[in-house]
Amino acid sequence: MGYTTVIFDYDGTLVDSQEGIAKGFQQALAAYGIREEVEEIKKLIGPPLSRTIVTKYGFGEEDAKEAMAIFRRYVREHGNEECRVFDGVPEMLRGLREAGLSLAIATNKPESIALPQIRYLGLEPYFSAIMANNDAQDRGPKSDFVRMALEACGGSAAQSLMVGDRRNDIEGGKAVGLDTAGVLYGYGSPEEIRDSAPTYVAATPLEILNLVKNA
Repeated sequence: MGYTTVIFDYDGTLVDSQEGIAKGFQQALAAYGIREEVEEIKKLIGPPLSRTIVTKYGFGEEDAKEAMAIFRRYVREHGNEECRVFDGVPEMLRGLREAGLSLAIATNKPESIALPQIRYLGLEPYFSAIMANNDAQDRGPKSDFVRMALEACGGSAAQSLMVGDRRNDIEGGKAVGLDTAGVLYGYGSPEEIRDSAPTYVAATPLEILNLVKNA
């Protein structure tokens, strides 16, 4: 087997959390008089919403902080119940661990939300490292989290794989020198994934397990 470490994005790759995220962001926008449909917000999930609220909706720094505090409060209160593990993910993670690989998560999701949710969903035991953002989501680009996860696992870039569902996941893995796998069951469109030119494209978690074991 060629890989020793696999690093996963979280939202849209391991779990379907978009309902809670979208509703929380909808509330944050509504507090400032902006009406946005949940289905439209779901299309934005991937890059940090703390950045999106500035670049897309024109929030200033202080208003953005207040709005994101509303968002985090909603997700802490309701996000766990409005989140589910994608079918096949537990079996994939179990298979990778049984094959001797080290697994990690690299996510832009705030640590104060991500860690309790990962524990709630029973995923924590599979992972050697979980690298998440701070509440302001300003720790750096996705590549920084990939690099930290890789270092925490003691892996080498040449023997590691980054798995994600959006362009920033694929680009983050490439920036650190990792092979990448784009998944088609997450939040990114098939066109976005293919345009990102990952090493592999996977339609299901089982395909990820098989491609890693056969690499």
